[in-house]
Amino acid sequence: MFDKTDVLIAGAGPVGLMLAAELRRDGVKARVIDAHDERVFFVKALGVTARTLEIFENLGIARDAIDAGVWITGADTFQDGALAFSAEVPRAGLPYGALSLAQFETERILEAALARNGGHVEYGATLVDFTESGDVIDARIQDACGESRTVRCRWLVGCDGARSTVRRQLNVAYEGDQYPQTFMLADVDVDWDLPRGRMYRFNVSGEGGAAATTLAALPVRGSARRYRLSMVLLPDDAARHGLNSTPDFNEIERIMLPILPKGTRLSSMRWSSVYRVSHRIAQHYARGRVFLAGDAAHIHPPVGGQGMNTGLQDAHNLAWKLTLAARGVAHEALLDSYEAERRPVGLDVVESTSRALNTVLAHGEIKPAMRETQLLVGYRGSSPIVMDECPDMDAALPAPGDRAPQAGGLVEAFIGHAQRLHDHLGRGRHTLIGYLDDDADAARIAAFDAAVDAWRAALGPAASAVSIVSPKVANAASFEPAREDYRTLSDNAGEFADAFGAKHGMVWAVRPDGHIGFRSARCAPDALIAWLDRVLGRGVTP
Repeated sequence: MFDKTDVLIAGAGPVGLMLAAELRRDGVKARVIDAHDERVFFVKALGVTARTLEIFENLGIARDAIDAGVWITGADTFQDGALAFSAEVPRAGLPYGALSLAQFETERILEAALARNGGHVEYGATLVDFTESGDVIDARIQDACGESRTVRCRWLVGCDGARSTVRRQLNVAYEGDQYPQTFMLADVDVDWDLPRGRMYRFNVSGEGGAAATTLAALPVRGSARRYRLSMVLLPDDAARHGLNSTPDFNEIERIMLPILPKGTRLSSMRWSSVYRVSHRIAQHYARGRVFLAGDAAHIHPPVGGQGMNTGLQDAHNLAWKLTLAARGVAHEALLDSYEAERRPVGLDVVESTSRALNTVLAHGEIKPAMRETQLLVGYRGSSPIVMDECPDMDAALPAPGDRAPQAGGLVEAFIGHAQRLHDHLGRGRHTLIGYLDDDADAARIAAFDAAVDAWRAALGPAASAVSIVSPKVANAASFEPAREDYRTLSDNAGEFADAFGAKHGMVWAVRPDGHIGFRSARCAPDALIAWLDRVLGRGVTP
């Protein structure tokens, strides 16, 4: 007799936990296993981007993350002891800033979200191998005592890191290479006169025959002096310390203090490590019923804090597609879009962070940029499941494949505070948005009502809708929303019309991951459902 589940997730790091929490929230039977006996408390990944915080908000954990982290205010670079470059982290017009959040805190918060949705991590459970036959996968799991059992699932997702068992058994190439430099990490308290909240880089030019090196410091919540220090080891020190070693505090002081500002004192070391940086990407993100996400699919230099965030967004993309397939709403052909959408993103991150690391090693500068917020990541022009019926609109406006931008100042009758568009998106729902300007009439309203009916018939409980109207329409004595199954919001600040280039009668369909799937200049139920049928794979022969 087999244990059974819809989705088996190998690896309970941030990516596996995110995927499990979203699937369980959406009613999908999902199990997550991890070879460790318990969660580990190392400060590995730190940076959390604005886009990831939006995803955390979608899962209801953004505030928990903020409370456990430190906002990054800027970046300063020192060259041979003197301030050489200073930059502020972009903030204006962004939904969130850049957050420093220890990976173990990210995992704690995600694991708590999983528990709230009725799930838990099966620790001490190692994926040994698996076989795929027809529409099931049999995965052999070994516990800490060496006992084996089989879990039968419909889909398997490898979130099991750079040395992924899932990827190896799929025989998927992990293309790329390893940097020759050796890096050292230390989680310590740092006493110095520098302001809290900034990230720092200290470069030593190596003049006079000495070797050049660089050290980065990022604040970590826990004490007002806690930082994660990371540096490129000089050749003699790299030879002395083997990979994956744990240098003691005396070694950390000996190696790092000469690079840090004069008078700096270190204490309270919690963890240290020596490692190499790689740049690799899986040749495929999926084969049959098996998927790869996070470090199992891509690994790259930590410059800009893109790695964990990219993996979390892999999970966010895959979750809603697996949900529709598990419910029988969509044909499994929808799952093919996971690789089509996410692998180009992974490839871009691998290439861009590799260039950034080369720049840091050559010039030693930190330049926070809008790109690092990941708000610009999208699938326009590459996704097989988006459709645009407004190809002549300004290319600068959000189009299918793009993240739906934020718009505030939306007012709902009988609610005394303004709302944001993102309050009505995501959370496992596919949201249909309709817009009516001052020329609204009964026929336009009826067309949107018909579209909502067709939308709900196709997607069931995963369907949501919102009508956005101009203030003139909302305030007209004759206007009163007739429907109770969707909200009507007044665009009092004009932010929605400006952000979307909204014109009378337009509609947008926003996917659960917050990306626009469909845009049309007119509200035509037949065109909307024709697109949705294509996405869901209706008519595809099993």
